[in-house]
Amino acid sequence: MPFDEISAGLDLLFQAGPLAWLLLGVTLGFVVGVLPGLSTSNTAALLLPFSIGLPLESSLVLIVSIYAGAAFGGAVPAILVNVPGETGSAVTALDGYPMAKRGEGGYAIGIARMASVLGGVISGIVVLLVLEPLGGLALKFGAREMFVVILLGFVVASSIMGSNVRKGILAGVLGLLLATVGASPLTAQNRFTFDILDLYEGIPFLPALIGAFAISEMLLLAGSKDPTKPGGKIVGLGGIRQQLSDALRGVKTTLAHPVAVLRASSIGMFLGVIPGVGTSIANFVSYGLAKRQSKEPEQFGKGEPKGVIASEACDNAVTSATLVPTLTLGIPGSATMAVVLAAFYLQGIAPGPRVLVTNSAEVYAVVLALLVASLLILPLGILLAAPLTQISRMPISFLVPGVVFVSLAGAFASRSSLFDVALTVIFGVVAYIMRLHGYPVIPLILGLILGPLAEEYLLRGLTLGNDQMSYFFDSAVVNVLWFLLAAMVVYLVVSGRRDAVRRRRRAEGSGPAGPQLLEEPADRRVSTVSTTAGRPGPDGVTGERPADGASPPSQAPDDRNAP
Repeated sequence: MPFDEISAGLDLLFQAGPLAWLLLGVTLGFVVGVLPGLSTSNTAALLLPFSIGLPLESSLVLIVSIYAGAAFGGAVPAILVNVPGETGSAVTALDGYPMAKRGEGGYAIGIARMASVLGGVISGIVVLLVLEPLGGLALKFGAREMFVVILLGFVVASSIMGSNVRKGILAGVLGLLLATVGASPLTAQNRFTFDILDLYEGIPFLPALIGAFAISEMLLLAGSKDPTKPGGKIVGLGGIRQQLSDALRGVKTTLAHPVAVLRASSIGMFLGVIPGVGTSIANFVSYGLAKRQSKEPEQFGKGEPKGVIASEACDNAVTSATLVPTLTLGIPGSATMAVVLAAFYLQGIAPGPRVLVTNSAEVYAVVLALLVASLLILPLGILLAAPLTQISRMPISFLVPGVVFVSLAGAFASRSSLFDVALTVIFGVVAYIMRLHGYPVIPLILGLILGPLAEEYLLRGLTLGNDQMSYFFDSAVVNVLWFLLAAMVVYLVVSGRRDAVRRRRRAEGSGPAGPQLLEEPADRRVSTVSTTAGRPGPDGVTGERPADGASPPSQAPDDRNAP
C-alpha cells in the first residue's frame, strides 16, 4: 500500500478548506439527490466554473462529495414518496416504499443510510489498495497502447450509455468531430474555427458541459406534463427521538446481513470500473442477485430489508469504483467523473495515469474524501432526512429559472465571455433535441474529452513509428487490446442485429398498433422512474412518475444497454 501517498493525501484533506468543502459537498449532494431535475453531473457542471479559483484538491473534493451525498440523498424520497431522486434509487423504492407504507419509513432510511456508508467505505478502501498497481500498469502503456485504450473505452461507454447502441456511438462520434475544432496540435492550422477567435483553442469544456447537462435538463422539465405538481404524499418520520431509534435499528439490521452488504459492494465495485455502466445497471444487477439467492424471494418487492441493502450498498460502491478508470486511464467512469476530468483540464493538468505520479497527493485526497463523505452520511443523514423530503416537493416552475440563471452565470464567469454563454445555450438546445430523439448526451461530452487525448497519442505514435501504421500492431499488449476492441465491436453488431430481429418479430406478432411497436423491448429498456412525469431521463429515456401508492416498475436497468 502506498503509505507515503496516502499520508500526503490525508495532510491535504484534513485542512480547514478541503474539510469545509467536503461538508458542503455532502450536504449539497443530499439536496441534489432529492430534487427533481437535478442530477449529480448537472450540479457538478454548474459548480465547475465557481471552483476554478479553488486549489485542485478542494475543487475535486467538492465534486466527489456531492457525488457521494447524492447517492444516498436520492433514497429518501424514493422510500417516503416513491419518487427516486436519482435513477439508481429506483431499485431502493421497490422495497423501501412498501416499508414506509407499513409505518417503517424511518427504519428503511436507517437501513439505506448504513448500507450506503458500508458500501462507500468498503469500495473506497479497495480503491486505495488497487489504485497504485493499476496506475503503475497503466504507466507502462506507451502511445499506441493508450490510443487503443481510449478507443476501447470510447466504444464501451458510448454503446452502453443509451437505449440504442447506434445512437450512442453516433453521439460519441459527433463529440469526436467537435473535438477537432481549433488549432491542430501538429501544424497549428485552424480547423473549423470560421475565423472565430474564441474557437482557436477548441470548444471550451465548461459551456459544453453546462449546456448538455443542465440547460437540456431544464428544457425537458419546462416542457414536461404538469411541471408545477409537487411529489406525492409524504410518509412521516416522527420526531428526532423516533428518527434516532429508527437509525439504530437500521444500523443493527444492516450489520446483521454482512453477506448481503459484501455481495452488493462487490457488484458495485466490479461494474463501477466499467466506464458508463452507472448505478442504475449495477443496482438492478445487485437486487436481482440478492433476490435469486434469498430463501424467501417472494418477499422482495413487499418491503424486504435485504432489497434496500442490495440497492444502497451497491449504489455507493459504484461511486468510489468510478474513480479507477478515471484516474488510471483518463477515461471517465460516469457522467460526474467526466466533470472531474474537466476539472483537471481547467487546472492545467492532463488526466491519465501520469496524474498518479505528478499529483499523487491530490489523487489520494480525492479517494479519501469519498471515504470520509461516506462516513458523514450517517450523522448528516439523520439530521437532514426530514427537511430533505420537503425539498423534493419544490415546484419545477421555481427550479427551472433558478438553474438556468446559475448555469448561464457560471458559463460567463469562466472566461467573462458572452460567446461562452451563447455556446452554452447552443449545446443545451442541441442536447435537448438529441434527448428528445433518444440520443444520449454523455457520449457527446465523452468525445469532446477523449478526442484531444486520442489525437495526441495517435500523432505521438506515428512520430515514434516513423509514420508507419504497423507501429500500432508491434507489441503483444497492443494486439490484445486490438482484439478486445474487435470483440467488442463484433458483440455490438451481433447484439444490434438480434435486437432488430426481436423488435421486428414483436411488431409482426402484435399487428399494426402504431409507431410504439418499434420501441426498445422491455428487457432492454430501463425504468428510470423519472421524478417528473413524461419527461426523458438523464440520457434521453422517458420515464413516468409512479402514482402515490404504486411501486416503480421492476424493469431492466435504465437507459443504458448492459455490456
